Amino acid sequence: MSQKGKPIDAPATEDPPYLQPGSIVEVNHEDNVCPRARYTAIIMERAASTDDQRYVVQFTNLYQDRNSGTKLSKEYNSVDIRPLPPPQPPRKFKVGDIVEAFFDDGWYEGKIDQVLDDDRYYIFRMSSMFLLFGMNQLRLHRTWLNGNWVPPLDESELAVEEEDSTEKMMESETGNAEASKAGTGNILEESDQKTKEKEEEFSEGAHVEVTNIDGDSSNQAWFAATIVKPVGNNRYLIRFETLRTEDDTGFLEKEIDSLHIRPPPPHIPVPDQFKMFDHVEVLYKGGWWKGVIAEVLPDDSKYLIFLANYDKLECKHSDLRPRQGSIDEK
Repeated sequence: MSQKGKPIDAPATEDPPYLQPGSIVEVNHEDNVCPRARYTAIIMERAASTDDQRYVVQFTNLYQDRNSGTKLSKEYNSVDIRPLPPPQPPRKFKVGDIVEAFFDDGWYEGKIDQVLDDDRYYIFRMSSMFLLFGMNQLRLHRTWLNGNWVPPLDESELAVEEEDSTEKMMESETGNAEASKAGTGNILEESDQKTKEKEEEFSEGAHVEVTNIDGDSSNQAWFAATIVKPVGNNRYLIRFETLRTEDDTGFLEKEIDSLHIRPPPPHIPVPDQFKMFDHVEVLYKGGWWKGVIAEVLPDDSKYLIFLANYDKLECKHSDLRPRQGSIDEK
């Protein structure tokens, strides 16, 4: 089984095309935040240890060991696997619509609770959480039933799906068929290539932020650090700027791979006052933790924050910054 980007050499089966080795799918993966969450994965092989339709998949954004970069592989029944939905053009939603929001590397099912700013932003209710999302972060909830999408794709989505298929055919005609064939494992290889290109990305003495690799994705924080030196294989020795050694003789040093290092977010103006449901990062225990404004307290300079792991925290305005993410290294 491929773990580090090697080609998938499992033989083709009599299963539907989306269940063939190498196919990109979405898997209903149980999550502590929401039981109805789907994550992108790759079919690795059909499980041989059972008569049921079970498959081994490797997730593209979930890790078994973040420190080593090993992706999580797990066995699922076919009822928990569906094809990757075609890209959906941005659409407007109304209160009560059942949608899916892209959150923590997965698509989470929930309901539109409020519509804000001329249909550009939405308050999304997921279990007991309320989160703010833009139009481009949402898609209509659909079910894969008996080989069809319910509700069915509309004309604009069918056009996107047909255009995607045409592009793949053109790749085949120009000699790039291997990039789109199921079972070649090129998707994994491309990921590894991007990782190689990141080597030596950070120079000695550079100020960076480092994520807490020992925590799970719902409890992720970023800590200020300095690059001490590169040590090869996309790894760096870093020195934290806020975390000290147990004997308090100096700042903690640790060897970390580049997947868990990023440049400090660019400075953007902090609003005079945050509002309910604003996505923020909170300076807490020496790191920046993601959370949502749950309440603006009577003292306007203080807020009640829901951290991503459900902890509640009262904090000052000066301990908050707008949450920023990294997309395509920007």
